[in-house]
Amino acid sequence: MHRVMTLPFITAHVVQQYKAMWEAEIDAVVDEVRSEAVAQGASFVVRRRLQLMMNNIMYRMMFEARLESVDDPMFIEATRFNSERSRLAQSFEYNYGDFIPILRPFLRGYLNKCRDLQSRRLAFFNNNYVEKRRKVMATPGDRNKLRCAIDHILEAEKNGELTPENVIYIVENINVAAIETTLWSIEWALAEVVNHPAVQSKVRAEIMDVLGDDEPITESFEMVPPPGVEKLDVSEKGGQFSLHIANHSVIAFHPISA
Repeated sequence: MHRVMTLPFITAHVVQQYKAMWEAEIDAVVDEVRSEAVAQGASFVVRRRLQLMMNNIMYRMMFEARLESVDDPMFIEATRFNSERSRLAQSFEYNYGDFIPILRPFLRGYLNKCRDLQSRRLAFFNNNYVEKRRKVMATPGDRNKLRCAIDHILEAEKNGELTPENVIYIVENINVAAIETTLWSIEWALAEVVNHPAVQSKVRAEIMDVLGDDEPITESFEMVPPPGVEKLDVSEKGGQFSLHIANHSVIAFHPISA
C-alpha cells in the first residue's frame, strides 16, 4: 500500500505536475479573503474558505474533481461528515470506555453511531468519486491513462495488489489525514503570525542568515514581498502531513493595523 500511494502523492514529478494548481487555489483564497475583508469591514472567519481550498487541492489530486464554492452541496456534505467524525472521535463516551472497562457494555449506542457514520462516509466517496473514476478508466480511450491518484489505486486493485475494501479505506482516510490535519496546521500558522508579528520577522531573519540575500527560497516567489504584504512559509509547519502542501507554499495576507 505504501508503494502504491508514493507514486501519485510523494514524488518530485507530482510536485511539478500539481504545483501550478496548488498556487492557483492558494491565490484564489487570498483574493477572496481580501475582497471579503473589504466588503465586511470587520473580522471574519477564514476557516471555511481554507477548508474549501484543502478539499479542492486534495480532490483534484485524488479524483480530478473540484468543488465550486463553500455553498456546493458536495462540499457541505463532505464537511458535515468530517465534523461528525471529529465529534465522535472526541466524545467522552469513547474515553469512558477506554479508562473504565465496566462501562464498555453501555457503549453499544455510541459504537452503532460510529458504524453508521462510517458506512455513510464510505458510500459518499464510493458513489460520488470512486465509481465515477472506475467508469472513466473502463472507457476504451482512457483505459491506459492514469490521470489522478485514484487511477493508480484502481490500477493496483485491478492487478490484485489491493482489495475493494483497501481502496475505500485509502480514500476515506486520505480525506481526513490530508485535509483536516493540514487545515489545522495552516490555521495555526496564520493565527501565530497575526497574533505575534514578531514571529514572522524572526523566521525571515533566520532565512536571511542561513540562505543569504541572493539565494531564492522557491522557484516562483521573490524573497522580498511586495509593499504592504507579508509572507510566511508554512511548508514545514504541517509535520508528516506537509507533503500534501506544495513545497514552500506561501500564504500572503495584509497585517492588521494597530
